[in-house]
Amino acid sequence: MSAKNKMLLINPYYGKWPVWLPAFLLSCKANPDVTWLIPTDCDIPADAPDNVIFVKSSLAQLSQQASEVTGLDIAMQRPYKLNDIRPLFGKIFSKELEGYDFWGHCDIDVIFGDIRSFITDDILENHDVISARQNNIAGHFTLYRNCEQINTLYASHPIYKDAFLKLESYYFDEVGMTEVIKKKQNDGENIRVYWPDYLLNFKQPRAKKPSQVPKVLNHWLWKKGKLFELGDQGGEIMYLHFMTWKKTLQHCFVDYKQNPQEFYISYTHISEKKSPLPADFAKIPFSKIAPSLFK
Repeated sequence: MSAKNKMLLINPYYGKWPVWLPAFLLSCKANPDVTWLIPTDCDIPADAPDNVIFVKSSLAQLSQQASEVTGLDIAMQRPYKLNDIRPLFGKIFSKELEGYDFWGHCDIDVIFGDIRSFITDDILENHDVISARQNNIAGHFTLYRNCEQINTLYASHPIYKDAFLKLESYYFDEVGMTEVIKKKQNDGENIRVYWPDYLLNFKQPRAKKPSQVPKVLNHWLWKKGKLFELGDQGGEIMYLHFMTWKKTLQHCFVDYKQNPQEFYISYTHISEKKSPLPADFAKIPFSKIAPSLFK
């Protein structure tokens, strides 16, 4: 672990592990200077990197923790409501954050590249909030300086209690916190924010929504801890967020225990070599086609 600017990414996850978990863990393992904390009610993976800490938890337990630090009666009814309480993580996980300079939140439908090559010590030392979205807070990757001023930013939003207490989604991690930070900047408060570019999916962001990834084959390559968008306009990127592929990316042909040094990411699958066809191209048992096309 780097002696400077230690960071802990916190990602509670409840339900069922996605099929791409082995690839996610491989990408975390390749970032030894970053630590992940994953409270979960899923089975703890037998094989996982040292820098990914799994803690047995439930949505009800996390609701109780959120209630204790706010004095509110928070009772989340569904995992998606986690997005609204993410700004509370600095308070909820204060003990776990002892010794860390930054905490952050991220998603699990992500493959990380080399985080520290994009979020350098110079950036961390000179900023209090770092987001992977241009001029907006990103739910899938934002860092906050671990100090009382930043850990309580959420409380300056006039509707934060509604966002925590009501059943509907407020998208408070992104919309609410973006509003908080921009208002404080407009009011002249010294909140140092780094969000000049999009750090995900494309080397050169497409249109207005770089989070919308097209249904393509073999367009991203993870290799020895770095992640590349392939093609003429491609290059190294910090991470791939495939939220628009959750219904199509249903197969992962990489094995964490085998520690592959590279793999390709497509809209239906993740595989160690380029595959000429999508994984769902035919009604054939995958055990028969995987050896020849994907491994």
